[in-house]
Amino acid sequence: MINMYLKYCFLFLLGIILNSNFIFSQEVMVAPENFVFSWQKANGDEYEIPVENNLEIKIEQQRVNRALMQILLKSILKSRDFEAFDPLHFVLYADGNDQIAKLEFTTLGSSGKEQEFTYYFRLDTYGNVFNQLED
Repeated sequence: MINMYLKYCFLFLLGIILNSNFIFSQEVMVAPENFVFSWQKANGDEYEIPVENNLEIKIEQQRVNRALMQILLKSILKSRDFEAFDPLHFVLYADGNDQIAKLEFTTLGSSGKEQEFTYYFRLDTYGNVFNQLED
């Protein structure tokens, strides 16, 4: 009887150790200071956009990617130039209590020359993008 009790206790403790080991092995990947965000437009154009992360707080990489995707979609809609929209660079920084994303991109103007634009967006630590900010 005692032998059976010891076996069950051993199995119970082994189960706890394995479960806790699994939980601790799931690390959260935090966005590094500099990285490249890969993006593909619906027409197949692929971009490798450099991102400079100057945020004071740590945000998960997946949440940053989600915010960058939302910013690109909002910017492309506002520019109304799907074909010539060419994102150049992202800069993430803190401004007081707000997290700001700065996107630099080019589009073709009415004269056929490239015009460079800069949009600013406010975002939170969960990857939600709010209103576009004025320059």
